[in-house]
Amino acid sequence: MIKPQKFAILATATAISVITAAILYSVTNRWSAGKIEGTSLIPGLTRQEKAIASVEIVQGEKKTTLQRDGDKWTVKERAGYPANPERIRQLLSALAGADLIEPKTAAKDRHKQLELEDPAAKDAKSRGIRILDAKGKALAEVVLGKSRYDAFGSGKGGVYVRRLNESQTWLATGDPKGGVEFKDWVSTSAFETDTAKITKLTLEHPGEDPLVIEKSDGKEQKFKLAKMPDGKKLKQGANIDQIAQAFGSVEMEDVRHINATPVGDNVSVMKLESEAGVVTTFRLRKEGDISWLSFQAAGGEGEAKKKADDISAKGAGWEFKIPQWKAEQIGKRRADLFETS
Repeated sequence: MIKPQKFAILATATAISVITAAILYSVTNRWSAGKIEGTSLIPGLTRQEKAIASVEIVQGEKKTTLQRDGDKWTVKERAGYPANPERIRQLLSALAGADLIEPKTAAKDRHKQLELEDPAAKDAKSRGIRILDAKGKALAEVVLGKSRYDAFGSGKGGVYVRRLNESQTWLATGDPKGGVEFKDWVSTSAFETDTAKITKLTLEHPGEDPLVIEKSDGKEQKFKLAKMPDGKKLKQGANIDQIAQAFGSVEMEDVRHINATPVGDNVSVMKLESEAGVVTTFRLRKEGDISWLSFQAAGGEGEAKKKADDISAKGAGWEFKIPQWKAEQIGKRRADLFETS
């Protein structure tokens, strides 16, 4: 027979265990089953999907406008450069699925603490999102603020939000990626090629004799200068292979529209020839510390022509701002390679 004192101790221990288990279950499973209950941040957005014509994103003095034409999206501020439709779909899906779970401050002077201040204010960290129809009518206007990792349990993040014309702030589910930078909405790959198929590279800089680089005949098939200039010697550490390899992948930081082929004393020309018979001509324009790259390609027939057409279609009418280190890699000069006499 259990004594009253022992029974009381066992009962208390059991109660504590049950409460602890309930708390642990609540913490770990509260948001794991099905849809999180809450008021939608943008009610009915999914039903209006076909009416969406553009998405405006504002942060401080920066603005990016994504415009829709059927299944295609473009960036208005970059003369209609193609945007990545999948990234826009992810943003709209995240906004449509965001629920308002926990009310926060409604005091405007405290909005900044959650990065929910006026998104058009100078140096604002908040991001204003406006979703518009073809007539410019706003289908939704929201402000996105700080993200909160694991806000609703392991791997279930949240974000502070408010509707644009409301002062009430909320912690909402999800974490819509609504950046204002151009690179947030496009593929940043300007040019890619299989460097193993490069056969020849010619670098032409204003006022200098061309540098011709060819693939060697050895098993390693490295690159070498077609002809070493008389009386010259390569600098220690000069790597001819790296010049060709640098063309394998060229990322851009920005883009601008051009109406004519770049020419002038600040423009270098590089010609890359491949085994398939495709010849890609690059023009590297230097403007102070900024480098702009444009390109077009030509090929023979069949697969080579298709490849050349694809390259030209991507580069037609555009100049890509590339990192300075990449410009230095692909635009090597004689002074970079040869020792001074």
